[in-house]
Parts: sequence; structure tokens; C-alpha cells
Amino acid sequence: MPPRPCSFCSPTDLDSLGHNPTGIVLSVERKKEIYAVCSKYDVVIVEDEPYWYLQFPSAATEEAKSRGLPVPPPSPSPAPVHSSGYPFLDSLTPSFMSLDTDGRVVRLDTFSKTVAPGCRLGWITCQPALAERFQRIAESTTQQPSGFVQGLVSELVLGASPQNTAAKSAFARLLTPRERTAFTGWDAAGFVRWLEGLRGMYERRMARMCRALDAGATYISSASTSKDLTASEWTPVTVTKQTLYTFAWPRGGMFIWLRMHLETHPLWRAPCLGDKVLDGPLLSAALMIWLTTKPFRVLVASGSMFAANDEIRREEGWAYYRLCFAAEAEGNIDLASGRFVEGVRAFWEVRDVGVVERLLGEIGGSVEDGVEALEGLDLGEEVVRLGGFMGC
Repeated sequence: MPPRPCSFCSPTDLDSLGHNPTGIVLSVERKKEIYAVCSKYDVVIVEDEPYWYLQFPSAATEEAKSRGLPVPPPSPSPAPVHSSGYPFLDSLTPSFMSLDTDGRVVRLDTFSKTVAPGCRLGWITCQPALAERFQRIAESTTQQPSGFVQGLVSELVLGASPQNTAAKSAFARLLTPRERTAFTGWDAAGFVRWLEGLRGMYERRMARMCRALDAGATYISSASTSKDLTASEWTPVTVTKQTLYTFAWPRGGMFIWLRMHLETHPLWRAPCLGDKVLDGPLLSAALMIWLTTKPFRVLVASGSMFAANDEIRREEGWAYYRLCFAAEAEGNIDLASGRFVEGVRAFWEVRDVGVVERLLGEIGGSVEDGVEALEGLDLGEEVVRLGGFMGC
């Protein structure tokens, strides 16, 4: 008998390597602890791993260097129980599948994050009893993924099959000699080389964006402490240092999970619209819209869309933004990151409540409607939808 199916959420599934949106990677020790609990209470683990190949071994070291902290000792690569035959795959933090002795792990993988976005092709790894059930469900619902995509990806990853030799030969006659020599599938070894190169590319983009964010995370302002406007150039000044946002360098995945410290904004809790105050949700929505205006033109995903429940969304979801470094070419990472930093710093220089009210007015058509849309449990449907297409 297969174990009794239950939902296991974190918050929507167990995305343990390159978690979306936090970018964390669960250690083998932590996975063993989770597996022991699930085994004790007979819980099926659904391990959704679209970012498993995108683990960043240099993140801890580069984070310490960027922030002037002691460099941590290198972590030993986990030793797999059974080698895959590919050093790159063996160097990755193992899946829950490697710990599964009960047949309770269902692992989900996809080609969408490694071959082509939107190819809508993936696979499930699980024990035979569950696989048979999934097959029956697919037969009576979705039937199958696109046959064209299946054929394209299978030949690309596995190489040419004997069945299509004639078709391949006919197609090859249409190519130039140089193209003909390159007309081969990856096969498994080539696919692994592609994955390793892809991981390296995303790791470089991640590091560039994180360094730019580190450089702009602190805002320093100064003000004169003298009321004598005729005082000399040696007038004493007060220097204030504020942390605009904090984040941890992601250990995997495609995203940076950033906490915006809006409580340090000069308009925090400032009166607006008579009987209201500029609290976290209002300032967060205003900042998100502010960043989309000229000259910044950057779009972030609201943390509210990732909140596990209404209480978290109301109390702290508004304080988080998710930034994506995978969607931009490496050459644009510095430019996009710089615009984000400049936009946040410029927002901290806003001292006029009217500016924030006008930004909020863009949500609902008027200031009052915008504020009303943002009150309650969420950040406002319009604001969440602004970056909602980046939620996957």
C-alpha cells in the first residue's frame, strides 16, 4: 500500500533547492529531519524542483567578500549514495529521492527552466503505485503534453532515435556542410554540460545583481544642527545612516528575496487623507509604482503574492519584494540593478505626502479609491497584478 497522501506546504509545495521566492537550499541534514517527520506521520512529500540544477556554490563566499565579512570555510560537496556518472550532478545537494526508503517522495521536474520557457514539459519521479495513478489521471484529463515539444526535447536530450534516421537524413540534405556536422542531439552528456553552463551563467548574473544591491543598501543623510544661517562652513551636522533593505544572497534558483525597511522612511506613519496614516502596505504599494516611473522603469514582484495566508499577507507580506536576475541578459544586470537602487534611494528622499498620495491614486483612479483598494487583507489586486506575471 502506498503511504496516505497528504499536503505538505512550504508554503505551496516543498521546493527545497533554489526555493521560489526565498532562494534557500535545504541541507541534507535538514532534509533527513523533514523526512523522518513525514515518515512518522505518513505524509507524502511532493518535491517540486524546477531549480534543482541551479545551485550556486560560490554564493556564501561571494556574499562574505561583498559585505566585508570573514569568508566561511568551503562546504564539502555531498557524497551521493549512487554516482550518476557526472561530477556536476553528483556535486549538487541531493534530492529527497536519495533518502526515500518508504516510497513517499514524489519529485516534479521540468524542462521549462533549463531548455525553453513555456515548453510546458516535465516529468514525475515516484514509486510505481503512484506513477500508475498519475498515468490514469493524465489519460482521462490532459491526455499528454504537446507531441511536437516531446519530440523536440527528447531528441535534443537523448540524441537521435533509430526510428527517425530516414527523416533526419532527408532534412540534413537541406543543410550546409557546416550545419550538417553540427546536426546532432545533445545526448545525456551534452545535456549535463548544458545544465552546468546554464548554472554558471545564472550564478554570474546573481552575483552581479547582489553586489549592486549590497552597494546601495545603506542611505546616508546629513542635516545641519545649527539654526544660524550665517554660520561658517564648519557648522556641525548630524549624519544619519539608514538601512533601506536587507537580503541574503540566494543559494539557488532565479530570484532575490528582499525585505524593504519602510519603517525607516521619513514619511512612515505620516498622516494622509485626514484620518489615515502611511503604513507599510500603503508605502510599499507607492514604492512599487514609483519604481515603474521614469527614469527607473523597473518592475518587482510583490511579496504579498507569496504569503501563505491572509494574516502573513496583512502583517508582513507587503515588506518583501522578489527580484529576478534570470529574465535579463547579463549585460543589462548592472543597469537594471542600478535603476532599482536609484529608485529606492530617490523614494527615501520624498518628504511630501502628496507625492505618495498621487502614486496611490494611480491604483484606483483617485487617491481615496487607491487607499481603499489597499486596505484590508491584501496589498491591492491592482498592485499585485502589476508584477503578478512574474510569480512563477
